[in-house]
Amino acid sequence: MFPRLFFVAALASLHSFTPVLAADDASTITQSPPAKRTPTAHRDLAKRAAAATTYETTSPLPLTDYQYPYSAIPYQVNPYAIGRGPQAGYNICNSTTEGATSECQTMEVNSAADFCLWGSPIADGSIGDVEAAVVAYCAQPGHGTRVITPGSITAVQFMKTSAYIQVTGLFNQNGIGLATNDTGGELDPHGADLLGNPIGGLVYSTGMPSGDGKTVTQVTSWNNFVGSGQFCIKLCDPTVPSPNYCQNTYDLIGCDYNMPASYTPNEFTSCEGELQDVVGTYTTNGQTLTWSMPESLSPTTTLPWQPRIPASSNCVTYSSAQLFSAASSASASASVSASGSVASTSAAGASSTATPVSLSSFTVTSTGSGGVVVTVTSASSVPSTTGASGSSSNGAMTAGPGGAVLAVVAAAVAALL
Repeated sequence: MFPRLFFVAALASLHSFTPVLAADDASTITQSPPAKRTPTAHRDLAKRAAAATTYETTSPLPLTDYQYPYSAIPYQVNPYAIGRGPQAGYNICNSTTEGATSECQTMEVNSAADFCLWGSPIADGSIGDVEAAVVAYCAQPGHGTRVITPGSITAVQFMKTSAYIQVTGLFNQNGIGLATNDTGGELDPHGADLLGNPIGGLVYSTGMPSGDGKTVTQVTSWNNFVGSGQFCIKLCDPTVPSPNYCQNTYDLIGCDYNMPASYTPNEFTSCEGELQDVVGTYTTNGQTLTWSMPESLSPTTTLPWQPRIPASSNCVTYSSAQLFSAASSASASASVSASGSVASTSAAGASSTATPVSLSSFTVTSTGSGGVVVTVTSASSVPSTTGASGSSSNGAMTAGPGGAVLAVVAAAVAALL
């Protein structure tokens, strides 16, 4: 890793966005513009007003000042049209908001299997363009967020220490909406205006060192790097305010220095670990030194130290399937099996009538492109029944003797379309 070349970074006196790792070609980083999106229509004034009364009604506080029990999260933390606000997404997230278009800006980090990252709200996004409006992508369904595309995560290490928890790894970043060539950046609850990136983003966990392992608690000190095929996120325990292991002032030097870990391809582990060195602090020839990050780093800059990877213990190794099977199942084609009889079907406006059959087993599966496939695994003909033929749209089937069961299948088909 050492020596390592880093980007030229031209920052306008703030460090709210930077690349995660050096890439082959040098590039210039500038302060990101406001989110290039229009807030969704369902954020009505009444909900904004309700959110605004939580702390004040005229202007936003620094994001780290907002603290909410998990059961009392407002619709939006920052509904104020001031500066970069209002926030682009929302904070109340549940089964009604979960899916590929979710704009949930509340995330959880709990374990090697159950964690979230901030990602782009638009396909092929760049963190530099959308950092204020990033949304939560989670490794598991059930958080009301988008789900990281199954198979995207190719390495994970969860580390629990006495002062923080941390998840590091490798991935195909298309799985969180980022363009393949995006070098990414850092997301944190600060930013030059203290509104955070994302604006209004909340972070919770059941896995904090001082927690009971069950209660979902808010964490206001955290940082997350994504980009260049690498990710890392750290949540610092509120009972250990010093030293600060979640600094947001070293965003030019990425995951390797902010959250040193193994980043080993195809390795999935959960460990207990020692504390890392405070970022920027290192020992040379018996002397403890501190490096302060400049406003920019030239393409030929090498850092004066190589980060120490903290020792780990009690590691448990998993396969990807063991950790992420729920996400894979949720994204797989929905299917339903039942039994009944079919007299006729209709599709794309065309109908056909055939001898009724008794289906002892069939499966209705989405094709993923707006259609369905009905697979019959066992069937036999049955006598014709008056009124058993007909046609319907949207993939529904009309039935003879097994009509009650077929109604269930028809509903399943409709849900898949």
